[in-house]
Amino acid sequence: MSDKALTDAVIKKKEEVLAIFQNFFLAFKGKFKDSSYILIVRLLTKTYAKLTIYPLNKDRILKIIFIGFDIKNIKIEETIKELRNFKIIHASGLTTLGNKSYYECYLDLSLGDEDYKDLKRNLDKIKNIFEDIKIVEIYLEK
Repeated sequence: MSDKALTDAVIKKKEEVLAIFQNFFLAFKGKFKDSSYILIVRLLTKTYAKLTIYPLNKDRILKIIFIGFDIKNIKIEETIKELRNFKIIHASGLTTLGNKSYYECYLDLSLGDEDYKDLKRNLDKIKNIFEDIKIVEIYLEK
């Protein structure tokens, strides 16, 4: 795997997703009732596809991708704990592919949010322990 992401995601209007997964949402209606949008996180492998679906009330979120780090470094664990302050929606967990380590998380945060500045400041302090840190804004697919 090159520096690709482990997962990808889209944000859709709830009505679009309801049309596809109508029976599923009937069973879990309470959890999705008050949301306007749905985040669909997709994991694709050679043998299967996995969709993880979350209710959202905003049309933009952030995905943070950490690439190339020493899993044993104590700062990695501290970084993951610190990310909890920014409302993690979904996380991949620590993953090693080939000789690189990866960690992805989706945060209930967008580039325009005031808390983004705090996140960026925190990431800048620890960027030297990673080969790369990518910040991607995921927004409503039209």
